[in-house]
Amino acid sequence: MNSSLVAILAILFFFVVFLVVAFSVYFGERVIRQPRETNTDELKRYRLKGEPVSFFSRDGIKLVGMFFPGTNGATVILLHGFSRSKEQMLPQASFLNAAGFSILMFDFRASGESGGHFITFGQKEQYDLEGAVRYLRSRPDIDKRRIGVFGFSMGGAVALLKSGELPEVKAVVVNSTFSRMLDVIKINFRDYVPKFPFFPFGYIALLYIRLRTGVYFPHIKPLNYIARLDPRPVLIIHGSHDETIPQEHASELLKSARGNKELWYIAGADHHGTYRVAGQQYEKRIIDFFTKYLLSPT
Repeated sequence: MNSSLVAILAILFFFVVFLVVAFSVYFGERVIRQPRETNTDELKRYRLKGEPVSFFSRDGIKLVGMFFPGTNGATVILLHGFSRSKEQMLPQASFLNAAGFSILMFDFRASGESGGHFITFGQKEQYDLEGAVRYLRSRPDIDKRRIGVFGFSMGGAVALLKSGELPEVKAVVVNSTFSRMLDVIKINFRDYVPKFPFFPFGYIALLYIRLRTGVYFPHIKPLNYIARLDPRPVLIIHGSHDETIPQEHASELLKSARGNKELWYIAGADHHGTYRVAGQQYEKRIIDFFTKYLLSPT
């Protein structure tokens, strides 16, 4: 093989390597830095009266939220999903507040109006939930013995990863939540780039994300943490037609949970459709759950 052919092959090899790495970095950057959703006008659609609030996560990131006072003495923290904002949870805030619950909802780091640069699918967002609980403890109008958490998708993962370490949290609801992050990454990788194999592109992206954020996504496994909620009750809600996070994830969470646990499959619902499909039954099930476990005598 002459030297010119070797040089051409070497150039082609390094060009291919460059393309693989560049594409993987592009995918990784898209995952952790989503466009910020801000839907502050959405509040006008709901009959909610509250106040804008802000507080800090454990690692010093400023978080922006809303607090809606209730009448029954209990408070529910609402946690939104990936690439969304606090306004995603306004429908849940509306029916829970109408039932008497105070509501705290806020934008996770790198989302909505909050500070921060990177989304970490629950790993560092745990610090944000910790900050929310600390903020509620600082309010004299809050009964610290009657706090619940309700998280959707990534927000549910945050609830499972952290609530077991927060004694103030007495009950947890998770909706459309994953049990293992690696599975979700693989599914969404296929959606973003269906013609590219996960190996090597996906793994290079995961390594890049780790360099950028300090978080290795395959290590994020809420199924390893849900048992720490015991003896606190947990309600797991999942749509039977969820293609973003298949219903098997809910089964794994139920299997890993201990003590007081419930699983509710909503037939025909996709990832975002559980409330739309179940309607008033959805409202009743969640209100009854928090009423039972936050308002019973302490």
